[in-house]
Amino acid sequence: MLEPLLLLISFLLAAVPSIAACRVVMALRVLDGPTEPRKTQVVAVPTAGGVGFGLAAIFAVQWLSEWRPDFDVLAIEAGGVGALMIGFYDDRFHLAALVKLVLLVAVCAGLTAFGIRADAIEPWPGANLDLGVLGGAAGSLLWLLVLANAVNFMDGANGLSMGMAAIAAVGLCICSALAGEFGLALMAAALSGALAGFLVWNIPGRLFAGDAGALFSGVTLGAISLALVSARPDWVLIPAIAMLPWLTDVLLTLIWRARHRKPLFSAHRDHSYQIALKAGMKHWQVSLVHAVWALNAAIVAVVASMVGGYMPVIAFLALLGISIWIHQRVRREGERAGLVGADIA
Repeated sequence: MLEPLLLLISFLLAAVPSIAACRVVMALRVLDGPTEPRKTQVVAVPTAGGVGFGLAAIFAVQWLSEWRPDFDVLAIEAGGVGALMIGFYDDRFHLAALVKLVLLVAVCAGLTAFGIRADAIEPWPGANLDLGVLGGAAGSLLWLLVLANAVNFMDGANGLSMGMAAIAAVGLCICSALAGEFGLALMAAALSGALAGFLVWNIPGRLFAGDAGALFSGVTLGAISLALVSARPDWVLIPAIAMLPWLTDVLLTLIWRARHRKPLFSAHRDHSYQIALKAGMKHWQVSLVHAVWALNAAIVAVVASMVGGYMPVIAFLALLGISIWIHQRVRREGERAGLVGADIA
């Protein structure tokens, strides 16, 4: 069977069960109520949709690999399930922030210990950097934690973060296939399909991903990225390009808060998408803008991987500059309108 056809089957084999599984999760009545000022819903909404689409993604991969996927895929699935369990417990019973962070560090450290890490990178031709096991593990752990939390932080509007995750997964799927890493491509295709099934319920606001979904998606995307870079050290900037819509918003928001001596870990509504919502944009409008941005990033990542050479670093720097400019423009307009900087009790 042709590999592209198998990837399409993986997408569909995850998407259809995801729709059904997410409907079952809605019946469990794990609810996310408007208990905090930073939340935008006005009534309690079923959450923890990540349980439905996470299991659907894993089912599709296991089925198509005849229940014998390669070791890297098994490790990624195990890490994703670990993150999903942490998130689900938090959705259902509410974990202390420090406890949740410690558990997430443990899951991500486990992934690096089982070889899901990049021990060598080549940001541009000739710049070969051997990080060693410790350096690779430390950098990979940081990448997983930053991405998991970035996806979670931006999961605040219907279809926003999970829509971007579905698009980024397609980009990683194509890049993995181009690199000859078919197991990773299969996993990315299944993740994208499962997210597409979830979005059927999420875009109308009937089901939230919850921490279960956000942490599962972030850790899985991050782990696929690391396994891809391990196979192709010269593609180290390719996942960074695909993930820029999250990374620039979250990191620049933290930098802005640090410069203005705002608590970095207190609840706030200073992300660009939150400024847009406060300015009067609807959820679907904000999510559509971010989806277009994520699609551009995914296309640039795929093209840069195909061209190779200096193109990944050129594309990364160009897209980073554009991202920073857009972010700063939105923030300046938000500051003029008094929509930025108010902490939430």
